[in-house]
Amino acid sequence: MTLYRYVLRESLPVLFLALLFLTAVYLFGFFYAGARWLEGVPLLKVFRWLSYHVPGVLVQVFPIATVVTTVLVFGRLSAEGAQFALLSGGIPLHRAALPLLVVGGALSGAALYLQEYLVPHYNERVRVAWWDEIHTQGAGLHRLVGLQIPIGKGKSLYFEGFDWRTKEMLQVRISAFQGEEGTFLFAERGRWEGKVITLEGYRYYRVDFKEVPGLEGAENLLGQVRRVFKVVSQGPLLEVESDLSRSRAIADYADTFSFGQDSLSEAWKKARDPFLAPLERWRARLEFHSKLALPLANLVLVLLAAAMALRYGRSTGLALGMSVVLALAYYGTFFLGRSLAGIGALPPELGAWGANLLFLALGARALR
Repeated sequence: MTLYRYVLRESLPVLFLALLFLTAVYLFGFFYAGARWLEGVPLLKVFRWLSYHVPGVLVQVFPIATVVTTVLVFGRLSAEGAQFALLSGGIPLHRAALPLLVVGGALSGAALYLQEYLVPHYNERVRVAWWDEIHTQGAGLHRLVGLQIPIGKGKSLYFEGFDWRTKEMLQVRISAFQGEEGTFLFAERGRWEGKVITLEGYRYYRVDFKEVPGLEGAENLLGQVRRVFKVVSQGPLLEVESDLSRSRAIADYADTFSFGQDSLSEAWKKARDPFLAPLERWRARLEFHSKLALPLANLVLVLLAAAMALRYGRSTGLALGMSVVLALAYYGTFFLGRSLAGIGALPPELGAWGANLLFLALGARALR
């Protein structure tokens, strides 16, 4: 127990400082990348936008901080010759790593919690704050002009223009199909608040396409037209319920870069959805297993980092360099596996878990 208390006493301050430093580096990277668009933006908005990144950044930096902590602490043990004392006392080296395995397990649990409950929400807030508050003032929907947006229950939204003065969509179309029957809503303008789309000057058409061929040569043309166009109505105002919220639409479709808005449970549901197209289900499986594998890297990397530090980490500079190499090697392997799975060269499960399995095997062997 004395050994465990010593290792924890040495590890926790290093871990805390590593998390602070790495989080600050990540946030500075986001700030630097967006600096040209942040001129004139109130500091409070900038700080709020950066704060929304924190949950997602923590999931990314937990494994790196774990490696840095393990390498520095065990590098110090190596420099002081403590490993020989442990071995002389009959204490195997893997026992000395148990406190850091517990810390890694706690970080893995924290990362899984963040992935499930906080990261999806705050990743959405990042996108909305950027496009709807910083880049423009409440006009984030302009990024969706010309896109076909699925809004649930088979409906899709499309609009041709955006009014910057009133922040409204222009020339709006909502369409849906059931079999060969389609429903079409056209409107001059539309407002999207929450999950309600309000259409102004709307026209509603319901068309049965399987009856269209009967128009050619029909004896009773008017009767056949009525069979094709079953309902036609129009009015000044209509509200349409959407399964997709305005903020989620901006977060998902404002540009091609994705932060991953799905939680673990949502990714699992998609992976198990039998109605998804095979390619979409393949991607959902990869996304779910990736979200699960990355947090558990905190456990996997402790063993290899401890073994490498005991052998090579006799100086602080070398230990820090080694921690960077190990972190880069893990993330490189992880994203390579994801890429290979993404193009179908590997099963999604192997692509997501391959880096963890490889580094676990290397760490267990090296520590022995």
